[in-house]
Amino acid sequence: MSKARALLARTTAPLALSCGLAACGGAAPAPADTVADAEPASGASKAPAGPAAVGGKPAASDGDTAHVVPTDCKADGNLCLPPLPFAKTLCGGVHPDVALAFFKKGTPFTRGWLRGNVDAWNASGGVTSTEKLVFDEEVIVLRARKADTGGMQVSGASGGYDVLRWDGTCASLSGDELTFTAPPKSKNAKILWNDLPEATREVLLAETALKDLNAERKRECKGASMGTVSKKCVTLVDKLSDQIAAWVRDGGAVPAPARLP
Repeated sequence: MSKARALLARTTAPLALSCGLAACGGAAPAPADTVADAEPASGASKAPAGPAAVGGKPAASDGDTAHVVPTDCKADGNLCLPPLPFAKTLCGGVHPDVALAFFKKGTPFTRGWLRGNVDAWNASGGVTSTEKLVFDEEVIVLRARKADTGGMQVSGASGGYDVLRWDGTCASLSGDELTFTAPPKSKNAKILWNDLPEATREVLLAETALKDLNAERKRECKGASMGTVSKKCVTLVDKLSDQIAAWVRDGGAVPAPARLP
């Protein structure tokens, strides 16, 4: 763990510990569910290259933003972030449909990319994933955390960020784990088909390539929700996830979720 990440962990530890072991441990799907038809638990165009390239007008006021999915952002220096009440509510659960709405082409929120592989954790104490964040993975910045150094100059104390992943989970990163320079090809956290709401799946199935790929995945995985699945099944699950992300990045239609649970 880097010095900056360790400092972020210390400054947020009381909040994380207060939620209790069950909540802080996360509620990610079991390993078998990540490659099969389990019941729901949880070459594309580039996103803006960094905070300076992010557009969008700051929202006028927070209002009832803890539950309403925002379509605009608030300026925080060079960052363009959703209202804080919304970010806190979002990071308390797993919302893959909200993630697709955030990542779709043209949204103003600041994108970032991982500098390396990082274990997923959530400083706010909410649900997170057991899947590592990987080098060049694309995320959306939800909140900037300032380093608390007590007024002292501390080497490597660069604060940190709470970010949204493509799978609808949140993660906390130290400042040196994130870059705002887009890589040649962005990666994404795995999007699991059966974690998506029915309305979202229906829209995605209107795209022939996604419909055909999902049908092939279902045939190969044979509806398995536990036990061993074939290597081809795993490959098709990953391929479908990447194709959904590519579709969204290219401006493909996804229904906007009206409200958070």
